[in-house]
Amino acid sequence: MITLDFTQSRCPIPLVQTKLHVKQADHGEQFYLLLSDHGSIADVPKFLKKLGHDVVLVEQNADNGHKYKITLIE
Repeated sequence: MITLDFTQSRCPIPLVQTKLHVKQADHGEQFYLLLSDHGSIADVPKFLKKLGHDVVLVEQNADNGHKYKITLIE
């Protein structure tokens, strides 16, 4: 399973890169998504859920990093 690490990026870069990844990925693919920017933490999971994908918060650490497990659904 791949990991998209955007902990060093600020919005809108994580959202744009996630959109590009989802567009090229196969249905059913799973990947981890790492975010730390407040705007990205709010926007990226919301965008993925709006498309109907499964988004699960796996871990939240003390420095506000969030790790999500994403499953792409048709």
